[in-house]
Amino acid sequence: MPDPVRVPVGWRNSSPQAALAFFPPEPVGREAAGSAPGLVAAGLEDRLVRLRAPFDLRLRLSHPKAQPPQLGRVPRDSSLSEEGFRALVTPIKPSAQRDATTLAVQLALNLFFVCDEECTIQLMPPFLSENYRHWPGPIVCGRFPLKSWPRPLNAVLEWQDRDRDWVIRRGDDLAYVMFSFDDPAKLPALSEAALTPALRRHVAQVDNVSSFGRNVGPMFAEAERRRPARLMVPKRIGCPN
Repeated sequence: MPDPVRVPVGWRNSSPQAALAFFPPEPVGREAAGSAPGLVAAGLEDRLVRLRAPFDLRLRLSHPKAQPPQLGRVPRDSSLSEEGFRALVTPIKPSAQRDATTLAVQLALNLFFVCDEECTIQLMPPFLSENYRHWPGPIVCGRFPLKSWPRPLNAVLEWQDRDRDWVIRRGDDLAYVMFSFDDPAKLPALSEAALTPALRRHVAQVDNVSSFGRNVGPMFAEAERRRPARLMVPKRIGCPN
């Protein structure tokens, strides 16, 4: 096996509001991946990154049979306030879902990544987490080219068991992301990115583009054409940005 090549990959909270409550993304590591020996054998324990919940939250369908179902938080089991709930949790319209008969709920992760090399990022369920097995449905997977498309991440849950609550505890794995490069020897080297004017502008160009049309794939090439040569600048300690 060739020696690993570390590629700088930056992360940043999408909003500075309550940023201190959020955990920085981190590789799952060999210990967590030990429950899935195939991950270690494939060398994926450093390529797979965990995104952890910054709050306690219990979501419930108060009228599971209603159309549309009524979604709300259970206050006694939720540290996330009603204001925070409304800011981060959004039911998806049936017309925008893969299956219009299944309720889908979007949870904003308040996070985006940036990389100056060719890189594909894939969002996937937290399949190593014991708590994930008790969720009312799966997280929808998705992938996109990170170099051109550093957009804020969202986790979308398809609520298949309407009689089951979605229970999240602070520190639980909410989702995983995996980084793939043009060379299998390359691995992500995570660090917080500086929010430079160039990065701010480029993220604004790609954020929420899906509101104008579901097929964003053809826009990837244009986004890369408009992209500055360098967006990933590590944040300096003590620097506010």
